[in-house]
Amino acid sequence: MDSFRYKIVIQYDGTYYHGWQIQKNHKTIQAEIEKALSSLISQKISICGSGRTDSGVHALGQVAHFDLIKKINPEDIINALNAKINKDIRVISCEIVNNDFHARFSATKRSYTYRLRTNTFVLDRHFTHQTPWLDINLLNEASRLVIGEHDFTSFSKNNPKIINRTCIIYDSIWKDNESVLNYSISGNRFLHHMVRYLVGTMIEIGRNKFSLTKFKELLSSPREDVQIYKAPPDGLILEKVEYEEI
Repeated sequence: MDSFRYKIVIQYDGTYYHGWQIQKNHKTIQAEIEKALSSLISQKISICGSGRTDSGVHALGQVAHFDLIKKINPEDIINALNAKINKDIRVISCEIVNNDFHARFSATKRSYTYRLRTNTFVLDRHFTHQTPWLDINLLNEASRLVIGEHDFTSFSKNNPKIINRTCIIYDSIWKDNESVLNYSISGNRFLHHMVRYLVGTMIEIGRNKFSLTKFKELLSSPREDVQIYKAPPDGLILEKVEYEEI
């Protein structure tokens, strides 16, 4: 039987969710969307995301796909889902795509932002990580070392099931916007906790608590279970996921 594949782009505030991926006895983004979609279609629907985001991590451009036997106007899907799901989650676009499109495996580039706040402003505390003053020049010296193709074993959660730990980083830069420091990074793929480990270690470099030489060593000579620093999830945002023309 023919089916129709739909691609959706989702924004969410991940503060009160246990990440993207469905987990037993936990509230997750994927579970909320699947529940709303299944009630709309009156059958169980599974969705596939471009990748997992951790508990507390946010998204402006998460991408997922799902298949329906019945063809439905994409605008109607957007309106129906947004009427059913919690206001922490919004579907911002929906389109019918070729059946060989895959939200995860067809992706060519992923972009993240991590936001640090160096003052005590509290209204965006769920979307920034508060930290003392940091040397942005040191931050950017470290961030430039990340660009290119590297084995990021040193900067990821150890998972023996993952053989290939090489990622290609296209952009990596810190920008100072008054009391907010924004770190932007894009690459072809990211390992589990990778951005948070990179940011956490760069924060310590910016505080002169960790050396650039050691940071460079961990990139050039990757090792498992290194004792480094992991930034909290609050400031991390999945900005967008890019694909070849669909």
